[in-house]
Amino acid sequence: MNNQCVVYVTDVEYSFPTILSALQARKFASPATDVCVLMSEHLDNFEELKALLARSGVILTDATEALQDSLGKLDSSHFQGRISVSTMAKLVLCEILPSNYTQIIYLDGDTQIVSDLGAFESATVPEGRFFAARDYTAIHDFLDTGKDSHYFNAGVLKFHRNGWIGQEALELFAKNPEACEGKHDQGALNYVCGSSLILVSNRWNFPKQFLHLVNISSLSIVHYMAHPKPWHGTFFPWTDKESQVYVDLRKAHPIYNALYRGITFDRKMLYKYRSIRARIEHAIEKEGPNPRVQSLLVGDYAV
Repeated sequence: MNNQCVVYVTDVEYSFPTILSALQARKFASPATDVCVLMSEHLDNFEELKALLARSGVILTDATEALQDSLGKLDSSHFQGRISVSTMAKLVLCEILPSNYTQIIYLDGDTQIVSDLGAFESATVPEGRFFAARDYTAIHDFLDTGKDSHYFNAGVLKFHRNGWIGQEALELFAKNPEACEGKHDQGALNYVCGSSLILVSNRWNFPKQFLHLVNISSLSIVHYMAHPKPWHGTFFPWTDKESQVYVDLRKAHPIYNALYRGITFDRKMLYKYRSIRARIEHAIEKEGPNPRVQSLLVGDYAV
């Protein structure tokens, strides 16, 4: 049995982009690494989707009851609008996943895998430690002020099953959510991580906001955090190529197309306006590859 997996957790609303990322992960990961998608809500055509994904080597599991048992005690008022309680699932994965998985790679569903994952897979996380990369806010501050921060993003993690701090972070959030500064799982993990963090290159979790400052060929995982999203169209700083993969997935099978969730016309026009404005500003400033951003990709990291 494999001891390593790439795992996603999704509700129905986010299942379409999550499946796209999982299929990319299956393409770029070793055959010795399982790729798993855990559903946090019941899906009407679950069995059909499970069989469809199995043909591509992706394991779909209904984890609704297991996650409810682990997360049901959380105050639902903290999860309104765009934030789903499933974002907390990464904290309890050791309770959900089969015990043979000791090296666990967690990915958010709004990621794209754009090149080989081999180096990330082969880097072994010691017990009690985990890999994560700097958050968008830390990179922004680094570019703006030169101040370095180890505040990490929780959208891409790799951790050893033994000693994972998820339960500690969950307990903190349940008892004192204000300490998490509105960042839910990410705030809780940063609060309790102590010396268990091993900072890795942002090539494994690169924020979409800085795509115009690097060569995308130097990246492995792009994280489309915040809105807009590439499955809703092409908006600066990404190109049609990054959006087209979702169009292609919708065409690949009616089940995938049925899972797609669009946005309103007004919202799309707002994003288009902002995109055009940002593209013009970029052209005026003649921004190109930024050496300081590049240093976050090629610095002295474990991976």
